[in-house]
Amino acid sequence: MRIGVLVDGSSVTRWQADALARLGGEHELRIYNCINAPAPRRRFRHWPYYLLNLVSLRSDQTRGVALTADVQFECEIDGAWQRLPENLLDRLLADGIQIIVKFGLGLLRVPHGDRLPIPILSYHHGDPRHFRGRPAGFYELLLGRPTVGQVVQRLSDRLDAGAVVAFAETRAMPHSYRATMREAYATSLLLLPKAIAAVRAGRTLDLVPDGKVTRLPSLWTVLRFAAQRAAAKFRRLAYGAFVEKQWQVAIAPSEGPLDLEHFPSPGSWRTVARPPGYRFLADPFPHPDAEGMLVEALRSSTGIGEILHIGSGGNATILSGAGHFSYPASLVTDDGAFLLPETCEWSQPRLYRFGPDGAQDAGVLKLDRPARLVDPTLLAHGGRIYLFANDFAEGDFVLRLWGAASLHERFDEHPASPILISPRGGRMGGLPIARAGSLYRVGQDGSGRYGDGIMLFRIEELSATDYRESFVDQLRFGECRGPHTLNASRSGVLFDFYRDGVDLLAGARRIKGRLARRPAPVSER
Repeated sequence: MRIGVLVDGSSVTRWQADALARLGGEHELRIYNCINAPAPRRRFRHWPYYLLNLVSLRSDQTRGVALTADVQFECEIDGAWQRLPENLLDRLLADGIQIIVKFGLGLLRVPHGDRLPIPILSYHHGDPRHFRGRPAGFYELLLGRPTVGQVVQRLSDRLDAGAVVAFAETRAMPHSYRATMREAYATSLLLLPKAIAAVRAGRTLDLVPDGKVTRLPSLWTVLRFAAQRAAAKFRRLAYGAFVEKQWQVAIAPSEGPLDLEHFPSPGSWRTVARPPGYRFLADPFPHPDAEGMLVEALRSSTGIGEILHIGSGGNATILSGAGHFSYPASLVTDDGAFLLPETCEWSQPRLYRFGPDGAQDAGVLKLDRPARLVDPTLLAHGGRIYLFANDFAEGDFVLRLWGAASLHERFDEHPASPILISPRGGRMGGLPIARAGSLYRVGQDGSGRYGDGIMLFRIEELSATDYRESFVDQLRFGECRGPHTLNASRSGVLFDFYRDGVDLLAGARRIKGRLARRPAPVSER
């Protein structure tokens, strides 16, 4: 497919260059460079925002990258808007361009009628259901929104109001405008291949871009914004230094379909006692071939996680010593019962086979590319094995999907992957749950505090070529924080939760744990 890219100044930003690189060799790119794009109008009354932009938004993602232009052109100026000249429209048609990606210029009028029957795609960093216009991410943070949206739209003559063909969202981090937008830019590059695939298939998203048009902020708005960030940064530092999450695991009774709206009250929970020598228990999963549960247990002396089996007959260590273990998700196949824990801080994903002496190393899970996986979760469905996980290199909220004919064959990435890019459900929070003829995926709600809630998605379609899911419900406790992981078992619902506890040594232990769990290169082990 031939894709035309509109730029000015013969350059794009780093994230835009990376987005183009994601398109791969099946697309042919032609660069059309505008040589007379007017400089942005800067009004003196907005100088506080320009200063904020200078000190807060410059990052590796916004650094300029030079491109070699195939065609130079001069745009036509129409007040605050620009138009593509007639000779460029003729050239685009003659070059056989099928999709145009706008990575330059300012406000652009779209040619009407049959003059240019080529869709023009444009990025907008903001959820256009709530925020259209600029500046990106500013009002989300100012108003305390948990996320910043990113979309690719078919360009229209209404500001940021075109049909949406790809959507993602990233965290709004109250303590840092820079970190918020760096993550937004670094993640949004993943949208371009999905947007082009949607245009080719004639698909748009059911997302109405009718939000308020925002403008550059005034002096007092910038000062309020800066004060909010400073206060949030202080709270974050104080929390890290003196507060520790006191994780626990519990079992709640469960009968019939999973109903998050009427989740059992805390009075019916049976909390599991923490064994001596451990600071907390988290990530409860059902044992695949025995009673009781598998949990992550953080050893006090090392700050490193181990996998324990907690049952009525006592506790047993399943995995320890090689590195930090967590999230002990399992799968039963005709070949036996297997464990696939999270080992992303020190190893590629490794399988362990359950046997009479615990779990034995069964080797690295075969993937189509090297990756360290966050919360890897296996599912046997329709004669295939599927793998849900995040790639450690991409962060916690880009949920990818792989598939294989069997557990011991190579897992290839699914055509629909990534299946969700969002802190709201974009990281696994337990094994898929089959109830009343439906299959549900459990995802973590990372839009607020870490570990404070899960979201439930119904898997509408899952095959080797297609994946669709829909949001069903969410659960967040009121008397404590959580859950972070939730699983169905024969004995009830397994879940974890935490309460914040003040501890003068919390910061020192955090530093010790991070040093002990320093990530190893992906090629190791």
